[in-house]
Formats: sequence, structure tokens, C-alpha cells
Amino acid sequence: MNYLVEIKNVDGKSVVSSRTIAEQLSKRHADVLERLDEILTNGDFRSLILQSEYKDKKGEMRKEYLLTKDGFTLYMFNIQGYNDFKMAYINEFNRMEAELNKKKIALPQNYIEALEQLVDTAKENERLNVLNSMQCQQIAELKPKADYTDKILKSKSLVTITAIAKDYGVSGTEMNKILHGLGVQYKQGKQWLLYSRYQSNGYTHSETVEFQRKDGTNDVTMITKWTQKGRLFLYEALKKNGILPMIEREIA
Repeated sequence: MNYLVEIKNVDGKSVVSSRTIAEQLSKRHADVLERLDEILTNGDFRSLILQSEYKDKKGEMRKEYLLTKDGFTLYMFNIQGYNDFKMAYINEFNRMEAELNKKKIALPQNYIEALEQLVDTAKENERLNVLNSMQCQQIAELKPKADYTDKILKSKSLVTITAIAKDYGVSGTEMNKILHGLGVQYKQGKQWLLYSRYQSNGYTHSETVEFQRKDGTNDVTMITKWTQKGRLFLYEALKKNGILPMIEREIA
């Protein structure tokens, strides 16, 4: 998808407005402002995220933020997806930065200055290339998670532990043992049950099934299936302990 990149120069800094980000990502501007307020609360990023104002349609002054390249990167890496949008803006920021640096270069007065200027230019270009490569890798590292969580959120059905375990390359039996070790569930008889602190969170849906024993007597058992909310809970719990789904693991 092609984005209309809107970067402007304010007081010698290339910036993008929080309003532009909200509009192009189809988000409420108030939500973007709230997230940026949280970022500023957690660190001194005032040189990267500049508070400003704009006049709305009623002629009233409203709050907005102007994000430098680093401020934009900081905000975008706190949300999932939108990779084409991220790269479109990062590439344009880099292009504008390189263009500005070219204008700042003074004409060399002698051969030595010309050589020094050539070396400085080469170093700066290399720095920009390294930064761009790092940013591309960071975005690529975020993509698998977006793919996996998007896959979960698109599904509305209940899933068995065996199906979830398959995403991690293990059996249902092994996954049950892992979750027991993490303090998520315990075994009572032949049935795995959630510990009480998780039972009312909507993570599972249990079905009672009647069956006949070998001796002919009737009995019941309970089949536990996981909701999509529960599946995401397991994803976060497993990730905290270094256990990732196959889709997020590095390809050797």
C-alpha cells in the first residue's frame, strides 16, 4: 500500500504530526495522543516528541505532537503491524536527512579538505545505511508476532490444547505439562483444570461428555477447550518464559 508521506520542517527539524499518523492509520487522534503521553511519562523524550498546537475547524486551539524520526520510530515500534507505513516514513526521514546534510557541506578549499570531506560523507552514508538496516530488522522481527496474533484474532472458534501445542511443535501432553510447570493449570484425575485465579477470565470453555466404561457403566468426563482470549493469554505466558510459536522462531 502506498502512503502519502507528510513530513514537514519545523525549526530545522523534520517532523510528522500526530494528527497525520492518526488519520493515515485510521486511529482516533485522542488515542494517539494518549499513547504518546504514556511514552513521555516513561522517559525524557521531549526532544524527540515535541508538543505543539493547531487550530481546529471551530478556530479553537488543540493539542498535537510533532514527532522527529526517532520519535516516530519510538511510537511505531510500540504498536504492531503497519510495516509498509513505518518503512515509508523512515525512508523519507532518511532521504530528507541525507539531503539536509548535503546542503550543510561546505566547498573544500584545498585537496586535503576535499579528502576529509569525502571521508566524512562516506562515514555519514554508512551510518544512515546501518540505521536503516537496523530499523528494517526491527520491523521484520515484529512481523511474525503480528502474523501469529492476527491469525488468532481472526479465528472465533474454540481450540483444543493439542491444536495450540501444534503451533509450538510439541504434543498436547507435553504442552499440558509445560502449563502445569508455569502454574497455569493442575491435574485432577485425568482432567486438567485451571487454577482458581484464571478460571473466571474467559480463557476456557469446558464441555461435559458422557461415555461408557469397559464394564458397561456410564460416566462423564470434561473436555476443556481454549477461547481465542485464552489462546492469547497462553501466548504471552509462554513468551515470558522464552517459549515461542514456530512462526516466530529464527530460521536456522
